Amino acid sequence: MNDLEITPAPPTRIHFILHGPHGVRAGWRLLVFLALLAVLFGLAAPVQRIVEPHLEEGFTALTTILGEAFAFGLVLIATATMRKFEHRSLGDYGLPGRQMFRKNFWAGALWGFVMLTVVIGLMTAVHAYSMGGLALSGIAILKYGFLWAVGFLMVGFFEEFAFRGYMQFTLTMGLGFWPAALITCVLFALAHRGNPGENWVGLVEIVLIALFLCTALRRTGSLWFAIGWHMAFDWGESFFYSTPDSGVHAVGHLFNASLMGSKWLSGGTVGPEASVFDLVVTVAGILLLIKMYPDAKYPPMASLAAAAGPTDLPPGTAQLELPNQDASEGSVTL
Repeated sequence: MNDLEITPAPPTRIHFILHGPHGVRAGWRLLVFLALLAVLFGLAAPVQRIVEPHLEEGFTALTTILGEAFAFGLVLIATATMRKFEHRSLGDYGLPGRQMFRKNFWAGALWGFVMLTVVIGLMTAVHAYSMGGLALSGIAILKYGFLWAVGFLMVGFFEEFAFRGYMQFTLTMGLGFWPAALITCVLFALAHRGNPGENWVGLVEIVLIALFLCTALRRTGSLWFAIGWHMAFDWGESFFYSTPDSGVHAVGHLFNASLMGSKWLSGGTVGPEASVFDLVVTVAGILLLIKMYPDAKYPPMASLAAAAGPTDLPPGTAQLELPNQDASEGSVTL
């Protein structure tokens, strides 16, 4: 008796809609992630309502630390849940533990503070910024300087991982890096739309800053540079140079600073982020970053190797080059 040849049934329409060449399509995975986030934040809302009346009013360091750390924790839980089902590591989504607070983080912190200092210097030269006298003294300087550093570190963790962590990675696997980056940059700006004093100029500049941070992610391979940059830029803006940050003044800033003259130069109610000087410095920062970090290292090589062969990588992703080193540290070119 001849062996029967069993012909596999063709994929159903539902299967085609839900699955692509690399498993469940990126769009569906992202929707599951966002739904999970919505559930987590919804469950956490009663806790927030209980805690908030006991916190200080205004933009304070303690409120920032608790709020941003809590939000980051929820994003981390959602990402860890997706990681389990996708059999990946947090490093695939931009947070490799072995790089924690190492070279890229401190390089990003240096870039953030220097870029802001250049913006403030240009504003000072055209009389759009005046530092004024000290607003703090003695131990209060150390206290608030430290607390705001921790607070803005939490801001960096939450905002970078929320927008350029799982979301950026998953969209990259479906669309390619730069189309995904454009989406996350716009969403990042829209998330700041409700800040007091924010305007459309500030939002456009936030998109540009997000592009700078996406470039840092692309060229360094992780979020540690961006987290360090985010911490130092916001710390310098709110505490050290004592200007509004997206339209909000920090409680416990170092100087009695003031912004003057044209809002195009000073940023007006938004602060330096809406100054034309910030736009120029950010564009220059992107170009300099590309020059100083010539190789693109994102997405991580191990993730691409697991998800796609050399001939079926997502559009906009370069071919793999795996030299004699750990796969997650390989490099690709644009």
